[in-house]
Amino acid sequence: MTHFRPPQLVSDYSDFGRQQGLRDALRAGPGDCRLLSSPDRRHLFIWLLRQRRLLSFPRLPADVPLPGAYLEQSWLGRDSPQLCGLLFPHCPQDWLLCLVWENGRADVWSPPRGPSAKSWLLLQSLELCNSARARVVSVCGGGADLVWCEQRAPSSPYMYCICRRPLRLCGQQVTLGSMKIVLHHSPWYSMLSSPHHIFMIPDAGSHPLLIYSLLEDKMTMTTPTTGLLHSKALTEGDFKKMVLEYSGFLSSQVPTAVLQSEVTEDGHLLLMTTSGRIYLIYENGVVRHIFDIEIVAEAQIKMQMFEKVLACAVDTTVFLVDINTGRLLAKQLLQAEELFFSRVSDTEEVQVLTRNGIYRIGSSIGTEDEGKSEPSLLDMVYEEACKYYQRRSLSSAKLTVPEIKKGGMFQAPVTLSAILNNYQKNGKSKDQTQYADLLSNINDELQSFVSLELLKTCIINASEEDIAKFCEELVDHEVTRLLQMDIDRDCLVYINSLFSTFPKAAWMSVRNNFQFLQNGDGKLVIGATAELWKKVLSPLPVGSRESPHNGVYPLFEVLCRSLCTFKPKWLPTFVQHAQDCSGLSWNFSTKDNFEGAPLYKRALSVLGQRKENTNVDLEVEILLCSGRPQAIIQAIHKLIYQQHWARVIEETRKFSQLSPLITKNIFITLLIEFVKHRHLDPYINQLCEICPQDMTATEILRIVLQNMPKSEAEPPPFSCSGGAHLTVGLLKPLLNKVLQNQVRNEKFPVQTFPPTTPQRTNKSVSRSPVLNGDDLSPTDFYSTKAL
Repeated sequence: MTHFRPPQLVSDYSDFGRQQGLRDALRAGPGDCRLLSSPDRRHLFIWLLRQRRLLSFPRLPADVPLPGAYLEQSWLGRDSPQLCGLLFPHCPQDWLLCLVWENGRADVWSPPRGPSAKSWLLLQSLELCNSARARVVSVCGGGADLVWCEQRAPSSPYMYCICRRPLRLCGQQVTLGSMKIVLHHSPWYSMLSSPHHIFMIPDAGSHPLLIYSLLEDKMTMTTPTTGLLHSKALTEGDFKKMVLEYSGFLSSQVPTAVLQSEVTEDGHLLLMTTSGRIYLIYENGVVRHIFDIEIVAEAQIKMQMFEKVLACAVDTTVFLVDINTGRLLAKQLLQAEELFFSRVSDTEEVQVLTRNGIYRIGSSIGTEDEGKSEPSLLDMVYEEACKYYQRRSLSSAKLTVPEIKKGGMFQAPVTLSAILNNYQKNGKSKDQTQYADLLSNINDELQSFVSLELLKTCIINASEEDIAKFCEELVDHEVTRLLQMDIDRDCLVYINSLFSTFPKAAWMSVRNNFQFLQNGDGKLVIGATAELWKKVLSPLPVGSRESPHNGVYPLFEVLCRSLCTFKPKWLPTFVQHAQDCSGLSWNFSTKDNFEGAPLYKRALSVLGQRKENTNVDLEVEILLCSGRPQAIIQAIHKLIYQQHWARVIEETRKFSQLSPLITKNIFITLLIEFVKHRHLDPYINQLCEICPQDMTATEILRIVLQNMPKSEAEPPPFSCSGGAHLTVGLLKPLLNKVLQNQVRNEKFPVQTFPPTTPQRTNKSVSRSPVLNGDDLSPTDFYSTKAL
């Protein structure tokens, strides 16, 4: 699954002309503003509905000097015709702007191009309609043709006509070809265009949605709920006759009111109904249900498709949905009064416009096929129920699917099967009132589960090029599902198989589920929940204690292996997070974990299986992150072996407060190294700082004499090796420090670490009375003084 980053600001409109005017225009109010971008992305148009104004904002640097690059139109008078559409008809040179008004007038503008053009140029004002009484209610452009819906008699709901007229450009002269009536006796339709098709969206939910092919002169009839009805070449062009054959069927359907519609870059139609259902309608009339969104009255809805991700904004909440699987990928809340989707730059990432600037939200990789749910889905419910109840049964008799179906004892699988059956047939779970409470809790799971079954079928029907993309989505579905289950032995075997067969896809799913992010310092930040950590740290299932020897690893080891393969630098931080979460109050003890080993040792065992040469550095980091004294000592010894002296001193000073045992062990080890060679001479002051308080000069001299290197060369002071030998002068700062500590300890005694154990006395030996302390042992003497 694709990971979506938080919205990133890519433009504060400083690269557009009249930046402040642009921001003010975007404050017009909810639902009062429409945004359009020119085909070359050089001009942004804002259509203010209530203010009756159209403003253009060129991208800097403009082709012509400002303010000639601006276009501004207004229609403020009561008798002024309303702007009905803003189109970009195709022309051989580049593109044109066509403003179509309610009275049928079409103003064709040429944008300024090059230094010779001073401003926008009005090429021609044309009349689309043949009748002066006609009123244009909707218009769109298909290639070089204009297609519109005009009203001819206001008294009848079927007195609209769908008309088509070509637009021709010869030099600076614009002309219209002859008008063709595509449909007459038609209801009101809103027009949206793709490169070769016109989508006609009915104003009333009882009418079908029409798709007109410009090249084939063919009409396709479809509805969002039932899909394709027919697709035929136009002969008479009479709407009433065209739908007469299907009038009985259409009248029996529940009316579907359209709330929002948008044409995608691929030429498909995105459509949302008032119930919040989102459909994708293809040019051939095929309908796909994508997703359901809970909406409230008066909510502002915006939709657009970027690559294979549907971006739907409900007020200021953006839903990102995979078009192919219908799965909700992300849900983000933006701090803005109103959002707009518009392609203002040539990128496939989601582009969001607010009054503060232009934001982008990640990117995605989609798939290009879909399938149907497997018929065995309901049988799978009973099979899983058999396994579930068998594990909890005290009887040795094996449960079977027919027994669960007929016995009437187990209601959960029967209920779930009925819900899935209805969900598959109707695509909607709200009709089952008897399961209303249950459905309110599992509706998201139902959508995800059905989408998973669709995705499985897509893999079967996919080409070789697309199989990898489908498998990545499928693995993400499965890993996410498994991490939400109680992990038994079969589940653990399945997880190992997934990570072994699809390592990269499984790793991407782990990143998303555990919310692995990298902060500004390059450090790993993990946003996993406590429940997810509980799955990772839970003890092995019964019967799996010997699993690692058979190639089946616990979940913690599986994740460590994945981290070692794709992000080994994150492994120490992951282990540290796991150790922090292992202290939470869960109902299992540490001895229940895999072989009773600490987590850092389990991670080291995984690391030892790698063949790379970077294992030593990772081992050191894991040992240091463990926080255990013996592990820290082991890590510092590895650093000493590598002669990373600065790091050795730094880590020793860092962990000296954790345990005096660490300080004393490392100090003695460094003192031995100091005796053997001269690499630590620059660090003599730091060595003095970490010297334990209870060290004496006698102990230091003893360690020095015991570890002096044996050399066959001439003894000092006649040695030829110069300053390669240890001298008293080198030891002087350390001896001074120790002697000062001894003097201080004599004046102010401190308890040593570890404290000395009092000598045991043999109470069975009888003693004669003593007077004035005679015949007392030292221990008895001090005990008497304490009294």
